[in-house]
Amino acid sequence: MKLDVEVPGDGRRHQYCWGCRAETVSPERGAPSFTCSTCGESHPRSLVVDPGTTWWVDGAGEYWHATAGIFVRREDGRFLLFERSLFPPGWTVPAGHIDTGEDPRHAARRELREEVGLDAALPDLVELGVEDVVGDRCWRGSDAHRWHSYLVTVPDDTVVEVLEEGHRPRWLLPSEALELPLTFPVRALLPRYGTRNTAPGTA
Repeated sequence: MKLDVEVPGDGRRHQYCWGCRAETVSPERGAPSFTCSTCGESHPRSLVVDPGTTWWVDGAGEYWHATAGIFVRREDGRFLLFERSLFPPGWTVPAGHIDTGEDPRHAARRELREEVGLDAALPDLVELGVEDVVGDRCWRGSDAHRWHSYLVTVPDDTVVEVLEEGHRPRWLLPSEALELPLTFPVRALLPRYGTRNTAPGTA
């Protein structure tokens, strides 16, 4: 989407209604949506401009975010996916926005720990690639994300619990995962990265 608000240069976080763009939104209790006290509408998204998050506007006015995503693969070739409880709906891999000034690899490790409780050593996170994914919509208002993707391999007996932003973790072969309603970026990237045979220290 185009960034169609004039962002104050005060270095503070600003959150706008998805409909009327008033800065009077709050999350609904018990629902993955935001209600605006100005227009009275509820939306699953809002427009957030946060100096703590890596973002930019390109030459065409497109509002971009940077994301770190982790493809968690068991030794038997099955990948960890879980169903999101926030916008956008669908099955996904652990992923999240990169903080301002944060190294993407560190962001990937942080998201892995925060979302599914797994702790990986930085050298075990194998960089898969950096891809611009236009059409990847997030609840913070961006429709374009630069994905920094990593792979980590875990033992077959690894047990995970989704700690935030989702539920129902499953270990699936790429062919099985592609039969599910995946989020836009996972559907775009899994066919490419799901068959990558990599090990720590290789590309």
